[in-house]
Amino acid sequence: MIYRMRYLLAMILGAVLASGCAGTADDIVLDFKVADMSSQEVVLVCHNDVMTFALEDGAAQAVLTDIDAAYVRLFYGREFKWLYLEKGDRAQIAFNGKDFAGTFSFEGKKAPVVDYLNTVKLTALPDGDFALPLDQYSEKIKEKEKDALKLVKARKLDAVGGFAEMEEGRIRYSYGTQLLMYPIGHKFMTGDMSYEPGQDYYDLIDSYMVDDPAWADLDEYRNFCVEAAHVLDAQNRDVTELYPKTVAQMKYLADRLGDGKARQVLIHYLAAAYVDNFGIDDIQDLENIYRTYVTESRLLEDYARKFDKWNLSKPGKPSPALSAEDVDGKVWTLEDFRGKYVYIDMWATWCNPCRKELPHLKALEEEFKDAQIVFVGLSTDGDREKWEEMVRSGAMTGVQLYLGPRSSFQKAYNVGGIPHFILLDKEGYIISNNMSRPSSEETARTLNALEGIRK
Repeated sequence: MIYRMRYLLAMILGAVLASGCAGTADDIVLDFKVADMSSQEVVLVCHNDVMTFALEDGAAQAVLTDIDAAYVRLFYGREFKWLYLEKGDRAQIAFNGKDFAGTFSFEGKKAPVVDYLNTVKLTALPDGDFALPLDQYSEKIKEKEKDALKLVKARKLDAVGGFAEMEEGRIRYSYGTQLLMYPIGHKFMTGDMSYEPGQDYYDLIDSYMVDDPAWADLDEYRNFCVEAAHVLDAQNRDVTELYPKTVAQMKYLADRLGDGKARQVLIHYLAAAYVDNFGIDDIQDLENIYRTYVTESRLLEDYARKFDKWNLSKPGKPSPALSAEDVDGKVWTLEDFRGKYVYIDMWATWCNPCRKELPHLKALEEEFKDAQIVFVGLSTDGDREKWEEMVRSGAMTGVQLYLGPRSSFQKAYNVGGIPHFILLDKEGYIISNNMSRPSSEETARTLNALEGIRK
């Protein structure tokens, strides 16, 4: 099983040798030595994790923690080699940068496995075999699996750590993926576009859906299981739009698998991939499932990193851009307030809770009239005339701007209800994306505590 990968940036090999091997007994330590460098870095890729290590005088060291076992690709330039690593491994990797493939050398306990992975390739059945009846096609798949496992045994790799068990899973689900492709492949190879698989096909796919924590982080296992979740879910089998399909797969896996590692990893795999690639807008159903079934800290941390990439309103980040007009048509941006703290009130004329805050907002502005802070009202009204009428009446103070409904600024801050208050620092960075209301005693205390707010 594979656990979260953390790494230390490159270190000079000479210093490592002088002080002893870095890392704890359970860490994986890889020492790199590269002659005639054509690139200044080596890159390790495991799942979606990309780790870059700078080479200094041709040397670098990678320390990988929290790993039981992992299939990893080592890239140098555009070329790569497969590695298999387990907890506590120590290995030395050397090559000539101008002939990476021809000079690659791996010294360590997993050397026989690394040689196997880079010389033996799993081969698919010919496309023409999709024309076979399902029972004959599945028998050929089984034969492929058996032949591949024979090679592992012939090389005596079952005695190298836990590799044999992991490789059995990789082989099984590599070929299992071809079974998932059978219905569409059969249609094209036979020309019978009316073909629909029978229950025997779904039973066959179902037999691969095992809850095995040892295989839970194999890419091949994960890829198979998430797609099989779509194939086996008769109610949502015809759902093709990505987000609804992802949510349906997560629901199916939550119901189908036991309360263990595999369920958490697979649900995380779906959710994290969606968020990483498509963002965090309108994903409440996905969030509900994810937050219910995923509890392992390593997965939550990975999800948070992907989520925060899209979370434009997270405290500490620069505020999303603002462009709004005052009643005279002048366009204001956040640059106009640079050098002062900014307290933003998102409101509308029709909003009674917003109106109730106005006297408190006026009192707050009066208390801080000589302070380094500006109070900005952003109207989300659909009716601009009503907003202009209220502003021109003199009932409003501070800087009053018209934002309008469904603005990009409101969307970036994920504001679903008003009034909503935001606090920015003097450089336009977010202090709070959900600041307390003017009527709260906490607000004045927070503002008074800001560094340099009063001269």
